[in-house]
Amino acid sequence: GFDSVVFRYAEYNDGQKGLRYGTLDNVTWGHGLLMKNYSSRIAGPITQNNQQTALKGFVNFDRFGIQAMSTWSHIYALRLTERITPWLILGQSYVTDTDGPRVVLPDGSSVQNPAVSGMAADASVPLPLNFEGYAEAAQLFGHGSAATVGIDWAMDALVLSAAFDAGYRIVDRSFVPGYFGPDYEINPIDFTSYEASGQSKNGYIADLKLVATNLLRLNAVYESDCGSNASLYADAYTELDRITASYYYKQPNFADLRSLTYEEGAITGGSLGYKITPNLIAAVNFKNAYDPVLGKVVESRYYEVKLAF
Repeated sequence: GFDSVVFRYAEYNDGQKGLRYGTLDNVTWGHGLLMKNYSSRIAGPITQNNQQTALKGFVNFDRFGIQAMSTWSHIYALRLTERITPWLILGQSYVTDTDGPRVVLPDGSSVQNPAVSGMAADASVPLPLNFEGYAEAAQLFGHGSAATVGIDWAMDALVLSAAFDAGYRIVDRSFVPGYFGPDYEINPIDFTSYEASGQSKNGYIADLKLVATNLLRLNAVYESDCGSNASLYADAYTELDRITASYYYKQPNFADLRSLTYEEGAITGGSLGYKITPNLIAAVNFKNAYDPVLGKVVESRYYEVKLAF
C-alpha cells in the first residue's frame, strides 16, 4: 500500500494567480460553514502517498476572483468572489464529493460513506481597525442548511500573524457545520448518528490563531450549542534551537471554569522532542485523562526516535 516514489508538491503563486499540485491542508472557503480547514490527507502525515495529492488554483482580477480544487478522492470545488463596491464583497462556493470517502477500520474492513454535495453564499463588509463583518448561508443537499453572522480580524506582520473569528450560527438539526473539515478523509461525520441526537445546533463559535515564526503557533476554538455544554480546544507548538514542544487541551463538555479539571472530562497531551541531528529526533509523547473506572487520572507515555528527511 506504499508508493515507491511520492510526489510532494509543486506550486506557483505571484499573488494574482496561483496553482498548486500536492497535499492540501487548512483549506477554508468563505467563512467555513461548508468547508473549514479541509485536508486531503487520507492516512495522516506519516504515510503520505500520491492519493493524497490535489490540484488547487486561483485567479484574481480587479473585481472578480475564481478558485477551484480537485482531489484524487473525487472532491471538486469551485468558489467565485465579486467586489460589488469597496465596502461589499460577495462569495459563492460549491463543493461535491462524487463518491464519498472510504474509511478503513482497524480490523481491515472498510466503510463507504455517502456522496455529499453542498453550496454556500457569503457577504463581507470591511470595518475599522482591520475588522470585517460577515454573513454566510450554506446547504448540504439532503442534510439541511445553516446560517452564520459574525466578525473576524486578521493581522500579518513580518514575524507575527494573528486571526480571530467569532460568530453566531443558526443550524438545522441535520446540518454539519464545516462538514468538509480536517478529518473528512479519515473520519467523516456519520449523518445517521449526528441527526439521531435531535438536538438544536444553534450557538456561538470563536476561533483564535497566532503564529510567531517558529517560536509559537497557537490555535484555540470555543464552541457552544444551545441545549448542550460547550466544547473547548487549544493546541500550541514551539521550537527553540534543537528543542521542540507541543501541547493540547480538549474539553468536549465545558460547562464552567470547574469543567477545566480532568475529573470533568478534560484531556491534555503533547510531546517534547530533541533534534539529535537535523534529521534525527528523539521525543517523548504524553497524554492525561480521567478514567472513571479507576477513579483517577491516568497518564500514558511513549518514547520514539523519528527520522525526518
